[in-house]
Amino acid sequence: MSLQRPTEFNAEEIKLILLFDNTQKMGYSKKFLECEKIEKVYGNLVFGETPADRALTYACFVMSIDGKIAFEDSHLGPLIARTNFLDPSGAKADYWILNVLRGISDGIIIGSGTLVKELDYRGRIFDTDIVNARIKAGMPIAPWKIIVSNSGRRIPYEHRVFTDKEVPILINTSPEGFKNLEKEIIHPYVVIDYSDLSTVRSQVENNKGKIAVIITGSNGISDGHVLFKVLKAMGIERVLVEPPSYTHYLMGEGLLDEIFINTSAIFVGGKCASIGWNNEPFTSTNHPHAEVVSIHIHKSNFIYVRYKLRYGITNMASPKKYL
Repeated sequence: MSLQRPTEFNAEEIKLILLFDNTQKMGYSKKFLECEKIEKVYGNLVFGETPADRALTYACFVMSIDGKIAFEDSHLGPLIARTNFLDPSGAKADYWILNVLRGISDGIIIGSGTLVKELDYRGRIFDTDIVNARIKAGMPIAPWKIIVSNSGRRIPYEHRVFTDKEVPILINTSPEGFKNLEKEIIHPYVVIDYSDLSTVRSQVENNKGKIAVIITGSNGISDGHVLFKVLKAMGIERVLVEPPSYTHYLMGEGLLDEIFINTSAIFVGGKCASIGWNNEPFTSTNHPHAEVVSIHIHKSNFIYVRYKLRYGITNMASPKKYL
């Protein structure tokens, strides 16, 4: 199934009402992109300090009021917003927020499963105002596409993202995964040697047009800690994380800094997918916490909540400082 992508976002139609803003209290002051439309629709979008040794990470999902991110009869996540028939404009606002986060990003993490399920996926920014703001700021027209695959198998290399010459691609896989990848890949690639991080950027620049491959971890499991350090060395400071399973993994590793949860006021029920539904669950004594950064609303059918993740908090220990 193909989902039509809106190419125009009317600021008045998708304008959000700010209900709660905790950014000043949290010391947020970093603005990564100057864009009049973002100010008009969302307000002052600012962030805290970027980690010194890795990229800043954030995720964005739309879910039903019972926490589902897809229907059982269709696993396409955007339907949770687009089937809210009471507020089509709120659904556009949900998609626009994703475009905003893509717009401020240097890289977008996608899963190979997304490419298999969504044949029209591009990972592009579909708001021309945001694209123009990126260009004015000296940023590339679109962020890096970062494909994560532990197994390195069945990556759909015929997908349109691999033919989009304007957008560079990076694949992160495990040592065992690379053995599979090198058998199946059909495009020119270069394996990045990150033993000396100071050489990473030049390796990438000297191999433009090739897929950059980063092998991390051991056996069949890759390592997100290493990946984000290498991305930082490449000049990728901010990363949008789109796969739900990888989002859950990053939470478990304390590597996800923020998450934007847009709630569509519909009910799905059943055993449909939620964030991390295929992953090992957290326990009652060890799980991530979050602090609300801001809350917006559109009409009475969508709520848009931004959270700062906090880790290492238990009932037996004092909360650690923000990571």
